[in-house]
Amino acid sequence: MSIWTEHRNPEGRTYWFNTSTKESVWEKPDELKSPFERALKQTPWKEYFSGGKKYYYNTTTKESKWDMPEELLLLMEKVEKETKEALAPPTPSSASQAIVPVSQPGFLVPLGADSLPEQPIIQPTTHPHQTTPSALPARPNLPDEPTIPHNGFATFEEGEKAFMYLLRKAGVDATWTWDQTMRAIITDPLYKALNSLAEKKATWQKYTEGLKAKEQEEREARLAKIRPAIRNMLKGNPNVFHYSTFPTADKLFAQHPIWQQARVEAERKLIFEEYVAELKQREVQENRAARNRAITKLMSLFKQLGVDVLTRWRTAHSLVLESEEWQNDEELRQLPGLDILLAFEDYSRVREREFEDEMRRKQVHKSRSERKAREAFKALLQEFIASGDIKARSKWKNVYPKFSADNRYLDMLGKPGSNPIELFWDLVDDLDQKLDKKIAIVEAAIKRHNTKLSSNTEGSSQPWSVQVETKEADFLKVVDENGDEESAALSRDELKRIFATLHEQALKHQADEKRRTERKTRHMQDDLRYAMKKLPEPLDLNLGYEDAIPLFEHLSEYKALDDEGRRAAFSKFVKRQKVRPHPSSSKVSFTQSVGTSARDFRRWRLDD
Repeated sequence: MSIWTEHRNPEGRTYWFNTSTKESVWEKPDELKSPFERALKQTPWKEYFSGGKKYYYNTTTKESKWDMPEELLLLMEKVEKETKEALAPPTPSSASQAIVPVSQPGFLVPLGADSLPEQPIIQPTTHPHQTTPSALPARPNLPDEPTIPHNGFATFEEGEKAFMYLLRKAGVDATWTWDQTMRAIITDPLYKALNSLAEKKATWQKYTEGLKAKEQEEREARLAKIRPAIRNMLKGNPNVFHYSTFPTADKLFAQHPIWQQARVEAERKLIFEEYVAELKQREVQENRAARNRAITKLMSLFKQLGVDVLTRWRTAHSLVLESEEWQNDEELRQLPGLDILLAFEDYSRVREREFEDEMRRKQVHKSRSERKAREAFKALLQEFIASGDIKARSKWKNVYPKFSADNRYLDMLGKPGSNPIELFWDLVDDLDQKLDKKIAIVEAAIKRHNTKLSSNTEGSSQPWSVQVETKEADFLKVVDENGDEESAALSRDELKRIFATLHEQALKHQADEKRRTERKTRHMQDDLRYAMKKLPEPLDLNLGYEDAIPLFEHLSEYKALDDEGRRAAFSKFVKRQKVRPHPSSSKVSFTQSVGTSARDFRRWRLDD
C-alpha cells in the first residue's frame, strides 16, 4: 500500500498527502513516478499544464514547447528499452513477481506478489486533443503485419512502408499530434522500422498530410456533386436574398430532398454562404453601377448649370435641386446628399486643375514674351555698342533719346524682372570693367615711365600723369616707350579711348577741385560777414570798402581771405543788411528775400 494519496484543493490544483508523516506536497512523490518521469527529473525539461494543455519548459534555456522535445523522445525510447530488458521472461527466482501498469502508458514495473495495490492506480493527465485507447476509431482491415528483419530493412522505402503500416494499425488520423502518436506506437516493435527519430517524424508528417489531402479531395468531390443542385434550388426560391442567413435557410429547406443530399451541415453551410456571397456581390455591383451613372449625370448637370471654381456648395446644391433634370430623373433623386457633396468636390477639383493649368499656360506664355522682349532689348543695346553710341562710362541720359521711340524698348516697359535701365547699367558696367583692365595696363606703363624719370632726375621732378593740358600725342609716346606685351596688344583706337577717359577724369578732377575751392571761399566769406555783424560797434552801411577796412581788418576771418574775397564779403554784407527786415516782421519774409542762404538764416535766428 502506498502511503501517498492524491487530492485537489478548492482551486483544482493537485497535491499529494503522506498518511504516515501527515505531510502534503505539490510535486508528485518519486514513489508514484514512472521510470520516464524519474528520468525526466534528471533533465532541464519540466512538464506543465496551461489551460488543460501540456507544454514543456527548459529551465536552462528558458525555452517553451507544446510538443515533446526530441531529446525527451529519445529518453523515452531509452527508458522503454531498459524497461523491456527488466521485463524479460521471469527466472525461477522471480517467478512470484507480477506485472502491473503504472501511470505512464506503455511502461511496466515489477512488483512483489504480496504488494499488489488495492486502490485504483492514478491515471496521468492526458493531452486535450489526445483520445484514450477506448475512444480510438475502429482499426481498419490491414494486410499481414510486416516483421523487421534481423539486420533491419534493406532500404528506407521498406522501413517507411512498415512504419506507415504501424500508423494505420494505431488508427492515426489527420488530427493527431506527433506527441499523441508517439505515446500510441512507441511500444510496438514496428516503431523500430526506421532508425532515426527525424525519419519517423518525417514519415508521420507525410502520412498525416496524405490523409488530409485525401479527406480534402473526398470533400471537394462531394461538394462538386451536390453544389449545382443546391444552387439551382436556392436560385429558384424567391425567399432567398443576399441578406438571408444559414439558420433561416436550414429551417426553410429542412424537408427538401435536395437540401438533405448534403448530409454534413458544414457542407450545406459552405454552399449556401457561397451562393449568398455571390448575391451580395451582384447587389453591390448593381448599386455601384447605378451610383456611378447618377454621379456621371450629376457631373454633366454641374457643367450645364455653369458651376465653376467660384461657385459655393450651397449655391450649386440649390441649382441642382431646382433643375428640370433633377425633377425628371428618378436615378438622380436616389442619390443621397453626401454623394452629391462628394461629386461637387470632385467636380470642383477638376475645374480647379483646369483653371490652374490655364493660368500656368498663360504664365508660361507671359514669361516667354517677357524673355523675348528682354532679348530684343539686349540686341538693341548690342547694336548701339557696335555703332559706338554706347561705350564705357556712357550715361543713360545721353543714350536714352536715341532708342526712346524704338519698339524693342517700348515692349520692355511695365514688364517684371530687370527693367531697361538695369540692363543698360549691367552692360555698361561690363564695358567699364574691360576698360579698367586696359587702363591698368596703361597706368603700369606710365608708372614705369615715372620710375625712369625719377632715377634720371634724382626724384626732383613731379610724376608724369594725364592732366587737362596733356596732349594725346604725348600720351601715346609715353605708352609706346614704356609699354610691354600687354600694352603692345592694345590698338590705337583703344589707346585713344583710354586717353579720352583719363583726360575726362582729369577734367572732372579739375572741376571738382574748383568747386571745392569756391565752396571753401564762400564759407570763409560767410564767416567774415558774420564776424562783421558781431563787431562791438555796428558798421556804417554808407561807408565805402576802403573806409571800412580799419574797422574789421583785425579780424582773423579778414586775414584768411584775399582782397577779392574780402571785397565780395563786404559787398554782400552791406547788401544783406540793407534788405534785412524789421525785427517785428515775420521770419518768412526774411527767408523769401532774394539771395538769402540757409547759413545766413541760421545765424539770423541765433541773433533773434
